[in-house]
Amino acid sequence: MDGADRLGKPVTGGRGVALVLAVLAVMLAALAQPAMAQDLERVPRATRNVTPPGILPGPAVDGPLYREPTPPAPPQPPKWRRFFLPRTTDGATFITKDGLTIKVYGVAPPAVDQTCQRADGETWPCGRTALFSLRMFLRGRAVECFLPPLDGIDRAIAPCRVGQIDVGWWLLSQGWATPDDNATDEYRATAQAARCERVGMWRGAEPDPDCPGVQAAPPS
Repeated sequence: MDGADRLGKPVTGGRGVALVLAVLAVMLAALAQPAMAQDLERVPRATRNVTPPGILPGPAVDGPLYREPTPPAPPQPPKWRRFFLPRTTDGATFITKDGLTIKVYGVAPPAVDQTCQRADGETWPCGRTALFSLRMFLRGRAVECFLPPLDGIDRAIAPCRVGQIDVGWWLLSQGWATPDDNATDEYRATAQAARCERVGMWRGAEPDPDCPGVQAAPPS
């Protein structure tokens, strides 16, 4: 078979495929190199040898020199951030002076217009009372919440504290909130204890049948 016949046939076999792939790789690398070089800063060659005594000089480079771009800084981790005199819109929500709305993690407060019912059938504004109780607890003290950098953030759900007191735990222990889907086991146990003690929203309500010492209702 002469050279013309070879050129008219497709390349077959592992050796031929490897050759084609190698040629394609070289062509793609040659095409990509100018685009990459445009994105990098070109560095002039040193005019004198600045290698310290006793140190081997670097390898000689024939092509142009480019400076590697500085990698982006890693994101800052969350930390406790302090807010002075935030507004309170319900029993577990703060609005800072910069307009950031923070909901306390792990708890669900009653709506401000929510009412609760006592065992005698009387209703009372437990939602407004929960909000008032939170404001009395704060008494103008700063609130700290565990948050990431605030750039571009206008809403957040975060653990918060006043001094060394966990705000979420305080709300649950006083009966002014219920645990939500994110609540820890400790939060849930605290909320159950408040309900059994009938404090906060449970004031005057029927005792929970799961509480210790509560007699089970007789079968009808």
